[in-house]
Amino acid sequence: MLTEISNTHCAMSEKNPFALIVPENFIQATRDSGYKSLASALAELVDNSFEAKATEVLITLERMEDGTDVSVVVADNGRGMDASTLRHALQFGWSSRFNQRDSSGRYGMGLPNASLSHAKRVELWSSQDGKTATRAYLDVDEIVTARGFNIPPTSKAPIREFKKLCQLGRGTVVAWYKCDRLAERRFGPLTKRLRAELGRLFRYQLWSGKHIAVNSEPVVAIDPLFERSENNQPGAVAHGPELTYEVELPGRVHKKTSIVRVRFTELPVRLWHSLSNDEKNARGIAKNAGVSIVRAGREIDRGWFFMGQKRKENYDDWWRCEVRFDPELDELFGVTHTKQEIHPAEKLDSILSPDLERIARELNARARYAFMEVKNDSCRRDSEAVAERFDNLIEPPKRLLAASAKNGVSLKRGGRGRVAGLEYRLKFMRLDSPCFFQPELDGVRLTVILNDEHPFVKKACSHMADAAKTLPNNAQKNIELMILAAARAEVMAAKNARSKKWTESFRQSWSNVLTTFLS
Repeated sequence: MLTEISNTHCAMSEKNPFALIVPENFIQATRDSGYKSLASALAELVDNSFEAKATEVLITLERMEDGTDVSVVVADNGRGMDASTLRHALQFGWSSRFNQRDSSGRYGMGLPNASLSHAKRVELWSSQDGKTATRAYLDVDEIVTARGFNIPPTSKAPIREFKKLCQLGRGTVVAWYKCDRLAERRFGPLTKRLRAELGRLFRYQLWSGKHIAVNSEPVVAIDPLFERSENNQPGAVAHGPELTYEVELPGRVHKKTSIVRVRFTELPVRLWHSLSNDEKNARGIAKNAGVSIVRAGREIDRGWFFMGQKRKENYDDWWRCEVRFDPELDELFGVTHTKQEIHPAEKLDSILSPDLERIARELNARARYAFMEVKNDSCRRDSEAVAERFDNLIEPPKRLLAASAKNGVSLKRGGRGRVAGLEYRLKFMRLDSPCFFQPELDGVRLTVILNDEHPFVKKACSHMADAAKTLPNNAQKNIELMILAAARAEVMAAKNARSKKWTESFRQSWSNVLTTFLS
């Protein structure tokens, strides 16, 4: 067969010496398509699986017995392909949905490009009914040796052989062999990193109930915005509402605009500032500042996009941004054919950058201020330390227990599994209300704000404002403990909206009476 292909190619070369491509050279050059990682290449195959209505994708990496070769097998339980489609799927540029914008695919380059970027041979197996199977393949060495230009015909495959590769019974298998660019890789770190990357790239599909596994270990969704509680610790909160931009589509007739959605989150500096650098790196907090770009529900890039003149700083590690769009905006986002990078057009940049830069600067300033507060907190008062030491003997506030159950906020600190109490801070500032103090419970920290304008604070507490310069005597410490106790009792009594309103009313009345007595 190879001799026949070679002779045919030579004949065609004589007739058309200026063919669009030289197959034996093209097939080798296209292997350097520039995929960032194994996960980026496999993402093309996972996209195809989910587009074929698969709910499960199983990825298996194995080293051959002699240790000289590696195989990568991607199996799904999708609807499968007939013989003609199976053969077409190995063509560069063929797609049943070429240049359509209602799905993840577009150019028909993904499967062959991604496969050959890591392997010299790719085999496709498919079964639509679980009873019969079809096989097709593409081999770089054969094409180079025989100067071939055709995809070899499909062949029927024993169903038992198909089911060895696909434990799901039916669907499609993409098998990579002669994986020369994976032969020297260590499988332990490789598969761990692969699961993490796929968990981030396909987080929306995993949240919707679809499943991916690598070497039988499930891929867990990873939220780069730190809002959801999978394998990376949650704790971030949304910063403002989601922003929506109606963007005009270039050169479209049937539809004129499409929506770009943007949201920001703010990471909890107080909770995570004390983590070691290794822990921050492991959780993805450090060195991951910027924007996650999500196309058709799948992340295709992340980086410092739409930030205008703002440069990236260390404080920018403490917020995240996500930009979501549909494939119909590919031209404006400058999506590459490998679907792993964007190069935004100037028009799109001018629409998004003003708002995103402004919010990024605001979040940077908030992170900077939060770290300053944490630093100031290192000047501890004796009263705060005493309150924290004994707070574990008091019942935790009801709303803190509810938040712990909902968000996974830990109430344990220290050894022996002991349930720790709250953290306490006294803070002096002007309040709009007439109350002389106001408690604010944020997570496990109770901050008690003393009203600078209240007579009691002016007469009895003014000398306590600078904890760094004043070492409180017993009388001062007892006054502070009294105020901390009153605030603690209030947050414990405020079990619901009704009781919270009553405790606030009592505190205001008490403050007014105290003002009268001190006048």
